[in-house]
Amino acid sequence: MRCGGWTKAAVAAAGMVVAGLLAGAGAANAATTVPISAPGGYASDPSSTPATGKHTRALGAAVTVPAGETRYVSSKLNVDDAAQVTEVSHLVYCRRPGQTVNAAQLVSGQNVLANTATTLLTRGFVTAPADSALTCSVYAQFVNHAANVSGQISVLASSYLQDVDGPIAAVKQTFNGKVLVNSSATANSVSFTAPAGATVVQAIGDVNITVCYNADNGLCKRSAGARMDGANSLVGTQLVVNQLDANGNPCNTTTNGPLAGVTVTNTVHHFKINTWVTNVPIVATCSRNFVVYTRVTANAAHNSFLIEANNESVGAAFVP
Repeated sequence: MRCGGWTKAAVAAAGMVVAGLLAGAGAANAATTVPISAPGGYASDPSSTPATGKHTRALGAAVTVPAGETRYVSSKLNVDDAAQVTEVSHLVYCRRPGQTVNAAQLVSGQNVLANTATTLLTRGFVTAPADSALTCSVYAQFVNHAANVSGQISVLASSYLQDVDGPIAAVKQTFNGKVLVNSSATANSVSFTAPAGATVVQAIGDVNITVCYNADNGLCKRSAGARMDGANSLVGTQLVVNQLDANGNPCNTTTNGPLAGVTVTNTVHHFKINTWVTNVPIVATCSRNFVVYTRVTANAAHNSFLIEANNESVGAAFVP
């Protein structure tokens, strides 16, 4: 995702100013957490390391998704003591027994500032094939953002993986494609029908963003209207859950709160915004159909930004 070819998500975790709180988001349901088994100090790769040469660190923890089932898998990776700005890719890989090929993966990341404690949240829904369970574990990559020398970073023992809700009754999940945002965008749009008997639904909407700055690069093109001469982007987000009527029009709307703005500096460059709503009531006078999306805005007085792809920006509506 990094300008110049970083293929794993790297998102800013510090140096941000929160202009609004995600009011009403609430805490997600918490299941027993599985601590990672390999905390401690790790070397970071030089900035010029090609994608194929980056070291993937196995951090341990394991959650099993039984054959044919879907689970809400969530991981928090806590890091500190980076020697310099470090690209941290936070990866959840899910594999069949005895295999090294990923059957499913959840991807997130942040640019971690030097000597700054940072938490990365990676989550989504994993469905195991009918003929095999999947074991999901936590992995990471660490790469210096600018210095072409090896560095170091610490992974804290408080990092974990969890199966949030157990078996999921129904879910619809989407991963957003890469989009340039000069003014506004609708990300992670999901159409979902609540199953019979359900009385509430839940939703998540996570976006990875990359600030546009300096020269044209990828989708950050001046010819496409991208602003990139300022020092930061002001990113607004709001998770919207629309229950529809019989004609497909909004009948009842729930959000995670007002549009919330976060300033992401050019130094930080990458940032992930996680939003969710829980216990959205299913209104009996509406249909059981929902449309869920993340409203994303770019402030005209600040730089444009990208919504990143490659499983980095995810939305879902579900019933546990």
